[in-house]
Amino acid sequence: MTDYKSLKYVSRRFGLSESYLIRLIKRGLLDYKYGKHIQYLIPDYNFPRLKLLAKDKQYQKNIFKEEKHFLYEYHPELKEYLEFHDTIDRFAWMTKLRYANKDMLKSRRFRIDELYQLFLKELNYDSIKLKRNLVTKHASKKKFAFHLLHGWYNEISAGYPFAEDFNISSSLDYFEDDTELILFPSWKVIKYYYSIYSYYNSLVFTENSKIQTREHRKPSLYFNRHQLDKYSKFLLEFPFSIYYRKGERKKSFLKIKKKEWDYLYARCARPPHKTIYELEKDYQVDLEKRFKLNSTVKDKMTILDMLFNFRVWCNYQGIETITKLKQGGLLLFLERNLYTITFFLGGMVELMAYAFLGEEKFKSVFFDFYYNYIQDNESLNEKWNKIPQIVRFRIYHNLGLIQRKPRGFSPPDDDDLSFI
Repeated sequence: MTDYKSLKYVSRRFGLSESYLIRLIKRGLLDYKYGKHIQYLIPDYNFPRLKLLAKDKQYQKNIFKEEKHFLYEYHPELKEYLEFHDTIDRFAWMTKLRYANKDMLKSRRFRIDELYQLFLKELNYDSIKLKRNLVTKHASKKKFAFHLLHGWYNEISAGYPFAEDFNISSSLDYFEDDTELILFPSWKVIKYYYSIYSYYNSLVFTENSKIQTREHRKPSLYFNRHQLDKYSKFLLEFPFSIYYRKGERKKSFLKIKKKEWDYLYARCARPPHKTIYELEKDYQVDLEKRFKLNSTVKDKMTILDMLFNFRVWCNYQGIETITKLKQGGLLLFLERNLYTITFFLGGMVELMAYAFLGEEKFKSVFFDFYYNYIQDNESLNEKWNKIPQIVRFRIYHNLGLIQRKPRGFSPPDDDDLSFI
């Protein structure tokens, strides 16, 4: 579990002045959270780096010339990992800032169940419009459902045991039951990627039934080239709509402006506390850099392509690096960010499934998955109220989108799903 200490404690322990520590915080070089009376509290996973910093007097001065976190300086072997980590973190924070309401932004307490409901309320979901604009006569319901099931399975596999509940805030606790995150962190990345990849593959089959998914990159490239623009107008909302394309002038993909975004409480909790507008610009720069390093992308560079690069890196070039991270702040936040991205994309694809397959067929696919995979699995049943597909289905039912629930489909006594 992460332990937080006061600025005074950290100053005395490492011989660094409080004013110096505050400069590190304001420059985004030191993680923190607010305690009572808005005092800074420093997480203990920063202590090894503070110890190194305290020993190097010259670097105490030079660090302010660096734009990036001093992890890049003291741990050069993490450079490639941190570039992926930071990009994913920006994307997750754009998602939170974009759909959170004023109260959520002020409290800095983000819950995935509440955030997704706020997204749905803004979406003004219209299944008829989606089908009319996004489904062609060459679509395949069978292949769509096949890849949707793959996405569901991998999302559960990646998120299990759902140790952090619904919390996607900037303060996370370590839970010992998530042994896979400790022992096999690369597999978390790989499973989340394949869930996201499968969800995107589903969308391809709303337009073209002939795409060969055994050619791994082919459906992704097809979606980016032929479908992304259309889906961004009706379903794949910001930040999923963001892309980079060579020769195209950069623009903002935000369709609206909220007055809350002008206030300090609506900034990213990670130092240096950037606005949603600044995060978008940084994210587009990330995509451009990744595009220049990627020979397989010929058209648009998106979150899916970036995650493909990350999956390949984890599998091959970076396997030693990511396995050395072990448990700590980096892995905890990486898992929560991937969980957030997958949860939202999975929800969007389910909304498309409802429009494309029809309510009855969508419920039939969901019920079959529920009865055959979840209901009879004791380990999953213990986490019943945390399983993403169940959480989203209950939200749809609460909003009146789904009328009938599966038999025996009821939460345990300790249910803490929040309906808003």
